Amino acid sequence: MTRRFLIAPCPARSFSSFLNALRRSIILTTLFLFFLPSTPLLAGTTTLTPITLQLKWKHQFQFAGYYAAIEKGYYRDAGLMVTLREATQGVVPAETVLSGDAQFGVGDSSLVLLRAKGKPVVALAAILQHSPLCLLALSENHIRNVHDLAGKRVMLDPMTTEIMALLRAEGVAGDAIKAVPHEFSLDKLLNGEVDAVSVYSTTEPFQLDKRKIAYDIIYPEQSGIDFYGDTLFTRQDMVQKQPETVRQFRDASLRGWKYALEHQDEMIDLILKRYNTSHLTRAQLNYEAKEIRKLIRPDLVEIGYMNPGRWQHIVDTYSRLGVIPASKPFPLKSFLYSGELPRLPDWLYGALAGGMAIIIAVSAVAIRFHSLNVALNDQMQLRDKAEEKLRKLSAAIIQSPVSIVITDTTGEIEYVNPKFCELTGYTAEEVVGQNPRILRGSILTPEFYGDLWNTILSGGLWHGEFLNKKKNDELFWEHATIAPIWNPQGELTNFIAIKEDITERKMLQEKLDHMAHHDELTGLPNRALFFDRIGQALAHGKRSNTGFALMFVDLDGFKDINDTYGHDSGDALLQETARRLAGCVRDSDTVARMGGDEFAVMLLDVADPGHITQVADKMLALLAVPFRLKGIECRVGASIGISTFPQDGDAVDTLMNMADMAMYRIKQGAKNNYAFAS
Repeated sequence: MTRRFLIAPCPARSFSSFLNALRRSIILTTLFLFFLPSTPLLAGTTTLTPITLQLKWKHQFQFAGYYAAIEKGYYRDAGLMVTLREATQGVVPAETVLSGDAQFGVGDSSLVLLRAKGKPVVALAAILQHSPLCLLALSENHIRNVHDLAGKRVMLDPMTTEIMALLRAEGVAGDAIKAVPHEFSLDKLLNGEVDAVSVYSTTEPFQLDKRKIAYDIIYPEQSGIDFYGDTLFTRQDMVQKQPETVRQFRDASLRGWKYALEHQDEMIDLILKRYNTSHLTRAQLNYEAKEIRKLIRPDLVEIGYMNPGRWQHIVDTYSRLGVIPASKPFPLKSFLYSGELPRLPDWLYGALAGGMAIIIAVSAVAIRFHSLNVALNDQMQLRDKAEEKLRKLSAAIIQSPVSIVITDTTGEIEYVNPKFCELTGYTAEEVVGQNPRILRGSILTPEFYGDLWNTILSGGLWHGEFLNKKKNDELFWEHATIAPIWNPQGELTNFIAIKEDITERKMLQEKLDHMAHHDELTGLPNRALFFDRIGQALAHGKRSNTGFALMFVDLDGFKDINDTYGHDSGDALLQETARRLAGCVRDSDTVARMGGDEFAVMLLDVADPGHITQVADKMLALLAVPFRLKGIECRVGASIGISTFPQDGDAVDTLMNMADMAMYRIKQGAKNNYAFAS
């Protein structure tokens, strides 16, 4: 009998080819879905997207990174055609960007003020880690600190919010100075029409150095106002609607800055040839380039790095000074660019899901067709796939760039990957069977471990940091994520820890914290840290009924040495003065540089006034020893004012003012002596 088929049989080889083609289609579709948010359409890939960047001021080395990105083709490679727009007097970059006249701008830390008012600005990258903004006065005007500005004529740019923050931080009321509108020229200062002027440390000092005119500078960071400088920013809608453009522009700009700092002479040639609208000289640009590099600090931090904690400090400073309402939370997360791409619209996910459903349906029909014509042994294929999947997972763990540790439910180590061995110095054989506490480099509280175990035993993920110790006793920091592992029956069988070495990140944070609270020249605590320690001393003194003393130390004759032998010699004298003063006190006491040639000393737990006079005599004696500067002997003296707690007051401002007045009595008299406030 002839057997008839309802469906014509298909050769196995032909159908296998069909299945392979179908699989390739599914893979290509999946890859398309994966890369859809970031892959440009084929049509129009040669068309460059026009972009306008609003600069803060006129062309100069301050914007060299953007010139480099244009000249070296970094923007073009990113599919962008960038136009740089100079700023003129009265132009506010943020207003230009918010109005839509430019997509990106160069601003500063005052961007947080706009965001606090609801303006949708987003900070992309902090180019200058420190602000160049400062106050400059001719030395002949005898303005050495903020308090000397009282009653003086000061030429200010209305947009310099950092200067206003500096005045408020020092307790100087806005109406205590005579503000004069800025003319972006030093003529009025040189003519004596104003006493001080807000400037950029990267530009104006060059003009005075060239003319050999002595001057003094007041830096906001000496009073704890250490804000970011030039900051690349955009609008919120750009981040949401054109995330790839934002990412490409930011990356190309930072790449341009890296090139500009590594090829400063080439950039100066480019500025002189194409961007020199202000008719700057090569010497001016060389000076600016060196000063800009000091503010970017590429040797210490990655170009464009933004520390969320430091931005929060800026917000808190403005809030504390009453510029930002303290009652309204600041949207820091949305203010700082994260680089994450937004989610696709829900309707598109639905459309893609529908497309996948059609593909799956077609696949099901094909599989059914195949099952009717060819009987295959799927078990072998499934086993091969399972083994391949297991090999991939194993290779991923073995080749992982982070440490991976697997323990049993008691914490006994069962497995460590090669990265763990590379980092810690232990072999796998040495640690298997041990408890992870063999790495412990610090004593943590029982509450810390209680939280860890409660979290993972309840099925949750635990995140935290450990200070661990390598086999050679070297300490290192790790960020760990620990998770439970369950078997198919729902039983807890193991724990897995994925750990990342964050030692370099911790060290960088410590350096940044130290820079924020210490004087860069001498390494001593700065004004902000000194005031903080006075506050702690007051609290301690009131609790324990103990006294302490404050000493204001002002050098006599420093200005003559600084003017005669130059700033390098003056800096060397200040560094040696700091060393000598620190040698006069105990480790529990504090020596700080308040700015210029002013120092302050706090002596803790002082019961006998004789101890204070001994320290003051020792300081005068040590400072009387000649200083050798460039082979020349130089001499200075010191005028010292002393106030004590609780005799002279029980508030920080009172004690500081009393010591300051006592110092000025000595300064106006014979000098090189000390006096008590009472």
